Amino acid sequence: MSPHKPFLDYLYLFIVVLHLTAMLGVDFVPFYPQSLCQPRGSPFHFLVAYRQWYITTMSDPYYNLDIPGHFFEFLVYVELVVQFPLALYLTRALLTKQRISGSGELAAVVYGAVTGLCTAIVCNDMWHLGPEVITHEAKQTLLFGAYLPYAVIPTLMSLEMQKRLLARLHRSSGIKQG
Repeated sequence: MSPHKPFLDYLYLFIVVLHLTAMLGVDFVPFYPQSLCQPRGSPFHFLVAYRQWYITTMSDPYYNLDIPGHFFEFLVYVELVVQFPLALYLTRALLTKQRISGSGELAAVVYGAVTGLCTAIVCNDMWHLGPEVITHEAKQTLLFGAYLPYAVIPTLMSLEMQKRLLARLHRSSGIKQG
């Protein structure tokens, strides 16, 4: 095993940190106590303003839905309960100068699979949204600029980390790979 950190780990760190900022700055803002977010001048009011800027600028239709039980609401809870803790763990694991540990590789497999699948669901739905919901330009920007990379890159990360983890297991068990 090479002592050098693989270049892909830096890409993964970048993606995970971007995802963390999106979670904290957009997705989780409704969960923050109102006393911290409102009124203007409150400690987290800038997050409310940032979230509104994102929704308006990107024309993201999923944040203005008033449909109880819509799948996107469920995906935000998956993000909060599964992806957020894994992203925090991975950020720490990927920031070290050493190669990522076996437990870090396993966390990356789970994070990548869950993030990729959840985002693929959003991509599939967005693909089918009509012009009455989202303009063609906004759809292209969101689909190819914001959502699709988070369906593809985490999925590839999951597969690549799975390969690393399997190689680690084969080495530790003394089984030759064919």
